[in-house]
Formats: sequence, C-alpha cells, structure tokens
Amino acid sequence: MVCPRGAGCRGSTLATSIIVSYRPFPGRTDLVVSLLLESYAAMARAGLITARRPWIMNSESGDVVAAFEMTDEFSFSESEKIREISVLRARLMGVCERVPLSQLSETAAPFAQFQTTTGYAASGA
Repeated sequence: MVCPRGAGCRGSTLATSIIVSYRPFPGRTDLVVSLLLESYAAMARAGLITARRPWIMNSESGDVVAAFEMTDEFSFSESEKIREISVLRARLMGVCERVPLSQLSETAAPFAQFQTTTGYAASGA
C-alpha cells in the first residue's frame, strides 16, 4: 500500500530504504563506520529497521555511503525521539558531514558502483 502524500496512512507495512553519504573528517573513517554500526544496532533494538543487513560502502573519493531499510516510512522520524539514537547521530556529526548523494561522482552514471566494505561485522544489525 502506497500512501498518497499527506494522506496520513499510519498502518503501512512497506519498508523504506534509506541511502546516506557521509564525508569523514581526516582520519575518522573507521569511527564513522563504527558509529553507523552502533546506530543500526540501536535502531534494530527499537524495532525501527528490518533484519536486512545494512550496506556500508566507500566512494572513490573516500566518502562513506550507508544503505539500510527502515521498517516503515515513519521509522526515521520515530528514531529521532530515542535518546540513544540521537546521541549516536550527534557523535557521528562530530566526525563527519552528510553530503548529498548527487555530489558523489559515482551517481553521474546510470549504475552507481561503490566499494562494498566487507571488513566490518554486522554486529547487532
């Protein structure tokens, strides 16, 4: 079921995919990934993301691209109300900045290709 904009369909069971890109401050890439994994684990405990493993990828320029699946279209706004998740996001923003996906050179092609980061465990998510 797809809800028309503004219709307020609260009972939807459709998952929502989120893709975010982060530009780590120098030397902070591993910390960005670690904080992302902690955030995913916290969102999983809160029932806000699906059991699907989040993807953490690297762009050619060194940006970190994260893709994950929220349980529904309301989960992201719900996550803002959970202190643990808000604290982790604040810590994340202390070591990187969010950048629009359109700024990544990979997104200029019909098929964006990123290096999949496989060296990180899926801990808790």
